[in-house]
Amino acid sequence: MRGPLLVALALHAGLVIAADAGDRHVFEGAVEVSAIKVSSPFTTWLDEGEGKLRFDEDDGPLEFSRAFLEYRGRLTPTVVAHGVLNIQDTKDRPLDLTEAYLEWRPVPRTPWRVRSRIGAFYPKLSLENVDPGWSSPYGLSASAINTWIGEELRTVGAEVRVSRVLSQLPLAPELAFEGAMFYGNDPTGALLNWRGWSLHDRQTGLTSSLPLPEIPAIEPWEPVPDNDRGLEPFEEIDHDPGFYAGVEWRMGESFRLKYFHYDNHGDPEALNGMDYAWQTRFDHLGLQFTLPGDIGVISQWLDGITRMGPDLGPWHVWDSGFDARFLLLTRAFGRHRVSARYDDFDVQPYNDPAKYTNRDDGHAWTASWLYEWSAHMRLGAEYVAIATEHCETTQCAWVFNGLPRTSRQNQLQLSLRWTLE
Repeated sequence: MRGPLLVALALHAGLVIAADAGDRHVFEGAVEVSAIKVSSPFTTWLDEGEGKLRFDEDDGPLEFSRAFLEYRGRLTPTVVAHGVLNIQDTKDRPLDLTEAYLEWRPVPRTPWRVRSRIGAFYPKLSLENVDPGWSSPYGLSASAINTWIGEELRTVGAEVRVSRVLSQLPLAPELAFEGAMFYGNDPTGALLNWRGWSLHDRQTGLTSSLPLPEIPAIEPWEPVPDNDRGLEPFEEIDHDPGFYAGVEWRMGESFRLKYFHYDNHGDPEALNGMDYAWQTRFDHLGLQFTLPGDIGVISQWLDGITRMGPDLGPWHVWDSGFDARFLLLTRAFGRHRVSARYDDFDVQPYNDPAKYTNRDDGHAWTASWLYEWSAHMRLGAEYVAIATEHCETTQCAWVFNGLPRTSRQNQLQLSLRWTLE
């Protein structure tokens, strides 16, 4: 527990600086520890296993979850600096930045408002992870979609967003367009093919690498040597920029609809050492609204393709489709918040031989309770159950390597989070 204590002291020091500097420099942060109980036939993927959870049966009962310090500083009347320093249980970089960028907000001269960002940042895809440190106010773990965004997706480039409020009435509709060009996200999709989807709260730092399972979930023809099992998700390999574009319609805080198209424009045959670029593109749709009784509804859907390696004719060496969706219901009761989420996900390789197709097909149920004990202390409890099926017959390569065709992984987590703001 020495690490979290040092982080807490650092966060406190940041707040003292912020108090002296006024509202031009704002620091927010948190330290979180958890009691964990896991039931799973697999070792966690973070230890090069096949598990979809952050922890496994060898972890616990008490684990350090995460600490972060987020900074926002107004450098000029229209330029804001933003950075997030993250600490977690990573083996290569326990301390790393997850975002670092400048945002320009010029004074509007027309009904259209313009905001632009340059640096390294999350694309504004997630409807869950909207709190400081790209954390969620609804639960302890993210959906499969937003878990993957935290693992493999980051914009290292420039983004422009233009928006306009279309009337002066209450709940006036607002229309927004955004787009970006970026480098450094060529391996996007590799982790999905190696491991499949996952559910957890862990984010990848900008200079960190990700462990890969010894036996890939999608095409485990043979174990891979240790020295080949490392992934730097934000590496630039083919030196071609990627792009994304989106449009959003919202009415105050009661309704939000967003479409987003992403294409990293990777060259699947480009190679840097032993690392290929992955050509990954997807479409995303997000919806958020409020039902009677103050029940919040959040849903996201994502569908895409990813490929890597030389062109073998109709397919590349690895050629897969992937999709995921979730529905989250949430309601606040004073200081309490209760949420329930259903995830459905799939990775389907197109080029496996007949009767050897290794799909990562599954779903998950999540129930969460959060309690704001005080202004700086939050308690939480969450139960996650993941069920997966990797092939429809016993002749698939997953089973050939001694792994179960179907599996269930469960996690119960109790959390204590200390927030400084």
